[in-house]
Parts: sequence; C-alpha cells; structure tokens
Amino acid sequence: MQVSSKRKWMTRGKILFEKVILFFLYRGMKVLYKYDTRIYEEISNWPIGMTMVLAAAEKGPKLCIRKVSWGIVRVSDIEDPDIMIAFKSIDGAFLVFSGQIGTSQAYAQHRFLVKGDIAKVMSVVRCIDLTEGYLFPEILTRRILRKVPEKQIGSISVYCHAILGF
Repeated sequence: MQVSSKRKWMTRGKILFEKVILFFLYRGMKVLYKYDTRIYEEISNWPIGMTMVLAAAEKGPKLCIRKVSWGIVRVSDIEDPDIMIAFKSIDGAFLVFSGQIGTSQAYAQHRFLVKGDIAKVMSVVRCIDLTEGYLFPEILTRRILRKVPEKQIGSISVYCHAILGF
C-alpha cells in the first residue's frame, strides 16, 4: 500500500513538532525543579538512578530521563526503564503534545501504554501536567487539565531559562 506524499509530510511535521515539545518539556521540568516547589518535591521523592522514558510511538521521538542527586538529566537511550509511557501512535502523541487532549483523556482513550510502579508513574504525570501548565497558554491549559495550577514563576521566565539553558 502506497502512502501519499502529503501523509508522509504530515507525519514528518508531527514528529518534528513532538521533538520540539519533548525538548521544552524536559527543559521546563529542569527549570521548574529549581523554581517550583511542587515539582521539586515530586522529583526529590524519586529514587536516585530512577529512569523514565516518554515515547511518542515505537519509532517516534522519545524523552529519556534519569534522576540524579541534583535533579534530572536527559540521556540518549535507556534499555529497561523503571517507568515507560509509550504512545501507540504518532497521531495519539500529537494530540497530547499539541494540547488538543490531556494526559488523563489520552489514558482513558487507551492512546498510550504505561510500564512501572503506578505511584511513580502518577508522580511523573503530575510533573508533566504542572510543566504543561507553564508551557501552554491558559486557554489550552483550562481545556486539558482539570485544575489550572497556580504559577510560582512566570511562563516567559520558564521559556527564557529553558531556551538559554540555565
């Protein structure tokens, strides 16, 4: 079966978009570890050496994180992660990453699979939701999160720190 060139370009565009979102999600979590007490507490409760993978489909982009003593670091790949959140398709990941649906709705629609200790998975999801609250505009945040989190630092500051990497 031939895939149209339009479909190929759409898929490539979604993959590029998801890579950008994963970049800002990781950088946002790193920044918020320093400036938001809720994310600091969540990540501090993770055991040192804990690994987490957030994958947008089997061959799509992924975010691999390891907990270290000073916070979190991005690693290139993890063979057997402690926590794995894997979307079943590029399209399902795109819906979540673009703010069209929230993680709870995506889970209810069986758009991703979860592997690992459910308490740790919920902690990771809380961090992702809080980070989305900073990164997405309030209109999107109200639609995808049950409760809009109160910000402890401005979104523009988070973006500036994330882009500049400090």
